[in-house]
Amino acid sequence: MSNSLEERDRKLRNLLARITKSPLYQEKLNGYDTTDIGLADIGTLPLTTKEDLRGAGAFGHLAVASQEVAQYHESFGTTGEPSASWFTQEDLAIGGRQLKECGVNLASEDLVLIRFPYAMSLPAFLMQQACWQTGAGIVPASSRTAVTPYPRVLDLMRRLGVTVLAGLPREMELLAETSRLLGQQACWDFPALRAICVAGELMSDSRRRHIEQLWGVPVFNMYGSTETGNIAVMCEHGVLHVTERDFLVEVLKEDRATPADEGFRGFAAITTLSHHASPLLRYFNEDIVSLAPHKCPCGRSGSALTHYGRSKDRLTFGTTTLDAKDVQDAVYSLVPAPEAWRVIEQERGLHMLLDSHRASEWKIDAIKAQLARQLRVPVTVEIVSEGVLLDRGELILNVPSKKPVYIQRLERDIDPVRELLDRGRDSFIHHAYGEAKTAFEEAVAINDRNAEAHAWLAAAYGRLIEAGNMLEKIKLLPIFENEVKAALDIDPLLPFARRMNGARLLNTPETLGGNPALAALEFQYCVDHGLEDADIYVSLGQCYLKLNDEEKAMEMLRVALQSDPSHEKAQRLMQDLQKEDD
Repeated sequence: MSNSLEERDRKLRNLLARITKSPLYQEKLNGYDTTDIGLADIGTLPLTTKEDLRGAGAFGHLAVASQEVAQYHESFGTTGEPSASWFTQEDLAIGGRQLKECGVNLASEDLVLIRFPYAMSLPAFLMQQACWQTGAGIVPASSRTAVTPYPRVLDLMRRLGVTVLAGLPREMELLAETSRLLGQQACWDFPALRAICVAGELMSDSRRRHIEQLWGVPVFNMYGSTETGNIAVMCEHGVLHVTERDFLVEVLKEDRATPADEGFRGFAAITTLSHHASPLLRYFNEDIVSLAPHKCPCGRSGSALTHYGRSKDRLTFGTTTLDAKDVQDAVYSLVPAPEAWRVIEQERGLHMLLDSHRASEWKIDAIKAQLARQLRVPVTVEIVSEGVLLDRGELILNVPSKKPVYIQRLERDIDPVRELLDRGRDSFIHHAYGEAKTAFEEAVAINDRNAEAHAWLAAAYGRLIEAGNMLEKIKLLPIFENEVKAALDIDPLLPFARRMNGARLLNTPETLGGNPALAALEFQYCVDHGLEDADIYVSLGQCYLKLNDEEKAMEMLRVALQSDPSHEKAQRLMQDLQKEDD
């Protein structure tokens, strides 16, 4: 079927004609003229949030008569309130067709062991549909049940000659570990296995490679949700392609209105063009994704999607933002990769809990430095004892698996200073430096012994100085210096305060106390403590330029451009240096 703009426009108009059969969209689209809405105009329509779905209840966005319903599913969020989804027989068949387009290329000769949970969640049933449509056989071995514990699943795989294994990524890891505990090797003892399909959890490239190494077969990822069905499938070349005949995926900036630039991270908004029972319009699912056109050798036309995790798992430290994918990529880059892990958010960085039967091969200082370098924040590491994160005894007993916790957020009491700092940082990141300054000033007014508040206020003044005229610079410079001094007096070890002091030493004339050599030491302190980004390497480059060390300056600018190839200041300074060399 054509994926042309005209065809997708037609599908969107059909969706808008039938979606108002649901009570939710009768109310939500009241007052909107949708008769001439096309793909280019979809941004004029309202978003649908998780709160909308939970508030609507189980029947709120049902858009077909009850006689047409074939199946009901729901997922539970952190609030405990479920999000409902309904499926007609046609919806289920479409879901199966979507998975059938995966690069695993299911065939009638395959025997597929489905390890997805069968209770209320969706992936098991869509995988089942894909198997039926291709003629593949099915072994229904649901996870999170005492009926099919890990040893029994391994026995079924070996005894029946299972060719494709499908389930959550964590189940693939736990099955491999159970295999090891039973004296087997997952990559050798299941010769019939040719591929693994995963869905339901974040799957970074490094995690996928780890599971491929455990089992010795290719792993194919699928991205979707209970509310939407499966949105994207991975091809033979490891690209996650959006099924564009069935879905419109928008990527929005944090304001939830402006489209993110092509290939840049933003918040997903999903429109289900083909779903009938409970269709969704611009569903803001709180996932962080990026989207880019991709001419793939596989021939699939759908844009390439990268999933970075849920917004609730996003971590912010100063100007460094980490998504769950960033954390996962760092964890699975360790050698050996852990069998179990958890990241615990701290005030100034991350505490990493790691478990591996090969833990003796780890050097704590080395992996701590590696993780801090990759994540750009301070990291502490703890090798935990048996049972803290993973009870291996339970794997070989009849104990149902549990939902893992990978990122544990810091539990904070309601803190007005913290709220003001968060608000100010958000304004700062979006270049609203006046608004940021006001928020940081309020934070200092509430607690003038908060070093972070003083450091961020200095940062805001620094940006205002950069943009101001000479009179404004003269007026604001002493205030900037006072805020840097206040932050350092309160906490001389705070990396962000040291960064601001580095900026002071770099940008102040030497006759007035500037010192590029000391500035370089301050910036290097920040790098050593995980506060590492393109800007700080540009600052180091400027320090070395002032010290007439062009070779070192160029090295720092190269690092900056590796981190952010579009960094304008780094590009300009690098071009100036290269011209001098010529």
